Amino acid sequence: MLSETGLLWCSKHAPESVDDVAGNDSIKELTKRWGLDFQRGKRSKPLLLHGPPGVGKTALAFALARELGWTVVETNASDLRNQKGVQKFLGTGSCSPGLFGQMRLLLVDEVDATFDRGQVPELLRVVKEAQQPIVLIANDYWNQKLAPLRSLCIGAEMRGVNASSVRNALERIAGKEGLECEEVLVEIAKSSGGDLRGAINDLQANCTAGGKIVVAGGRDREQSVFDAVKTVFKTTSYAEAASAGDGLDIDLDLFTKWLSENIPAEYESPAEVAEAFSWLSRANVFNGRIFRRQYFGLLKYVRALSLAGVAMSKAAPYRKFVKYAFPSSIKSLSASRSSRALLKSSCLKVGLALHVSTREAREDCLPFFARNDEAAGFFGFSEEERLLVNEVYAAKARV
Repeated sequence: MLSETGLLWCSKHAPESVDDVAGNDSIKELTKRWGLDFQRGKRSKPLLLHGPPGVGKTALAFALARELGWTVVETNASDLRNQKGVQKFLGTGSCSPGLFGQMRLLLVDEVDATFDRGQVPELLRVVKEAQQPIVLIANDYWNQKLAPLRSLCIGAEMRGVNASSVRNALERIAGKEGLECEEVLVEIAKSSGGDLRGAINDLQANCTAGGKIVVAGGRDREQSVFDAVKTVFKTTSYAEAASAGDGLDIDLDLFTKWLSENIPAEYESPAEVAEAFSWLSRANVFNGRIFRRQYFGLLKYVRALSLAGVAMSKAAPYRKFVKYAFPSSIKSLSASRSSRALLKSSCLKVGLALHVSTREAREDCLPFFARNDEAAGFFGFSEEERLLVNEVYAAKARV
């Protein structure tokens, strides 16, 4: 239920300072240092807060603004419908202080869901040129839409809030609301899955008019890819492995790339590693048949071979912690695409200045300008373009 003021409790009891934010102590410290640097006139890269829903990303940004006396200019996916809207929002807010001279914090929520290919360049331009602090918020840090942003931002991963911190936060809110908590808050905290906002909403929703709290049950949550990978590697159940990716918002092909990347880190026996990759290879045969025949009924075999096959390749689960890595093949493609785009833009700038084609600029002109900072300034190369030209053509010269 809503409170008498009509506010959700996660808004009514929002943290007033960075220290009031529950959990993620190292990220809180980083965020405060980042804000104080701006306050002292030292410009920093935008801060990209990322992590699962409900862990306090937006709350941390607002808490920083309250603590430092900044005004917040906020937007999210529902507010930005086209490139013009992006430019209007960010362009105006990034160039001027608040009404009384205080700094503005530009807060862009859900950047992994907001921007299409036409909007990303505009956001990149503002990120490079803005004089005000910018906080970007995303759930999926490895979303391909964010690839151009990651090198321009300070990435800060916020993890799920532990049950003890969730319980402490709920107890403070319950005390302010005059609720009889008893042991029910423990159950809400345990079932929160690290989602503090969800736990606060559960507390409010399950609060009766008499001030008692009841628990309706656990919360349904979107499964993370790390949890799904862990399930495949740790389970000995065929059915559990085959359904491990059911709660993911990525396709089966990308999920199998996650497995392929992390098999050598999880399995220690060469025979287990070989068998796991053998199952993935067999699954890939069926992927080829699906592509040729356009018969997607074969997907059930791909799932069984790739997920259950990998899970059944081990003699027994390994009782160790493994930090699962993002697929390197995807990272390489992203880096290659970014480099090609930078090289192309460099050739265009040289071609316009010297009245030659981009091919002539690439083959005949750029080799002479490698490691020439004066020429880079003349052509208007960005720092990324200058470094790439130096790296590519200096290497060719050595050969």
